[in-house]
Amino acid sequence: MAKIVEVAPIKLKNPILIEGFPGVGMIGTIAAMHLVKEWNMELVGYIDSEAFPPLCTVHNEEPLPAARIYQSKKHNVLVLFSEFVIPMPAVNSVANEIVLWGEDKKLSAIISLGGVGIEAAKDVVFGIASTEGLKADLKDIGVTIVKEGVTTGVTGLILANAYVRKFPAAAMLTSSRGMSINLIGAANVLDKLSQLLHIDIDTQKLKKEGEEIEEKIKKLIKESREAKKTYEQIQSPMYR
Repeated sequence: MAKIVEVAPIKLKNPILIEGFPGVGMIGTIAAMHLVKEWNMELVGYIDSEAFPPLCTVHNEEPLPAARIYQSKKHNVLVLFSEFVIPMPAVNSVANEIVLWGEDKKLSAIISLGGVGIEAAKDVVFGIASTEGLKADLKDIGVTIVKEGVTTGVTGLILANAYVRKFPAAAMLTSSRGMSINLIGAANVLDKLSQLLHIDIDTQKLKKEGEEIEEKIKKLIKESREAKKTYEQIQSPMYR
């Protein structure tokens, strides 16, 4: 079972939660990390699960949980992201915990950012929403609503859980076919998020720092894979 652990008081009123899990083009993770850095957000919690790989990430000399939550009091926003792909056995539990926690914290909405592996113009952003109100909001800012299709992983299950619970949740996804790291895609979904929230988000800075961010993400992916492989080797019978 997954659980959200709070490490600092969350002093926000009906905040919006921005979610960015690893996926196509790493768009969600890149976009979420950019917000945390840009807004100098405060760490307030993390997600824990026995199904997660045994690792932490180190930033600015600090060991941190790899799936964590930050808050911006100025913008009344929470940001949740993970620096590793959520293992399949934990996906259902993580998605359900996020929605239940969101209800408990009286979130006004959960907005997921990510990529989708289809051909489309670079500036096109697709949207899925659990409520008619959010769907209308997405249409108003020029997001193309998905009529038929499939979305997977934590984001997909958050949307499904939110829909049946009548909880407001939406996903904004941009094309990222064949790209392992898509910085332009991350900037595109952040531009739409800026319109949705009526908050300025400097995406030019994201593009300028592109090479640095890309190398950082590639390193994190490589190290998490190597750590998982090493741990699995240690746990195998031949090492006992």
